[in-house]
Amino acid sequence: MTGASVATAIVFFPAAPLFLFMKGKDITIPKGTEITAYINGDIPLDSKKFQPQDAAKTETASTPAAASTEIAISTIELKSNPDGAEISIDGKYVGNTPTILHLSVGDHAIKFEKPGFKSWERTLTITPGESTTIPATLEKQCPT
Repeated sequence: MTGASVATAIVFFPAAPLFLFMKGKDITIPKGTEITAYINGDIPLDSKKFQPQDAAKTETASTPAAASTEIAISTIELKSNPDGAEISIDGKYVGNTPTILHLSVGDHAIKFEKPGFKSWERTLTITPGESTTIPATLEKQCPT
């Protein structure tokens, strides 16, 4: 069995990680890992399903019923120097810098963290239809 696994990995190297799925093995994908997915055809995605549940509740509670979703969501571009900092919004991990997010109207606690650097935190007030860039310069930590 082990010989077959090794032979398959050598012959089909690009598909070798898929062999783990075929055999039913559990794997761990590190936080922040980008994964490319291929689909057959056009599949429409509902952006409401990709928002944190707390944000969806806040959005519906803070906007009138007649307001459209596009007005209640604003586009925020998050950058850091150096790149690759982990981003948490309202205490929840949302990705790494640089990235573009769509946030609901209201106050949000934004935090950038990267090993070897001091964390960068701010409270951001999002207004309807806003489009802005948040640049964060992370300071190196002094060795202790």
